[in-house]
Amino acid sequence: MRRATQSGRSLIFVGAGLTVVAGMIYLAFELGRFQAGYSSLDQRREQEALQQIIDGQAEEAEDLRRQLALLQTSHEIDRETYDQVEISLADLQRRIQEQEEQIAFYEAIVSPDDGNFGLRVQTLAISPADAERHFELRLVLVQAISQDRAVSGVVQINIDGMRGGVPIRLSVADLQTDDQSGDIAYSFRYFQGLQREIVLPPDFEPSQINVEIRPQERGAERILHSYEWATVAS
Repeated sequence: MRRATQSGRSLIFVGAGLTVVAGMIYLAFELGRFQAGYSSLDQRREQEALQQIIDGQAEEAEDLRRQLALLQTSHEIDRETYDQVEISLADLQRRIQEQEEQIAFYEAIVSPDDGNFGLRVQTLAISPADAERHFELRLVLVQAISQDRAVSGVVQINIDGMRGGVPIRLSVADLQTDDQSGDIAYSFRYFQGLQREIVLPPDFEPSQINVEIRPQERGAERILHSYEWATVAS
């Protein structure tokens, strides 16, 4: 009975930690959305706020790691609660990964590791949609907080591959499921997520996806990124 009580307390502790982490991630996301829409906010306050988010998430991630180590090294878990603890361990590991991804995302806005403070692609992901050969394309654009200005323009995307044994390049306009323009408009201050659903022809095998950012600001240069399909498709 004593072992079961100790295990139950461990599970309650884990659950409380997960709730705190989920709340922190949600608040961080909402803060980013709020900041992206109000260009009059003071830059220093914005940077301090983002840094507080990063520090808070790093602290929560470290707390989760301590909880994970505690459960992994515990030898007093009885068999009745073992399966529940295994589930909690897997959930903790997933939460830690999400926390680290959130930290990396906000650090890229505050101080990019590669020194690129300008407009760029932060992430590109392609995942299967509900129907066969249908895919959801998700793109996140960012710029560092030091830029302190809103940017806008369009993104053009095309996909290289083979069709009937012949190399071909198809644009998003050729592949999308509705009558929207092939250009994907963006307008943000720090980051923005964009998405489109595309349908690949039955005889088309994709190999590379190309992203071209066309800023509307005077004198701004186009930005090109290319990705292997296999590395961004899940």
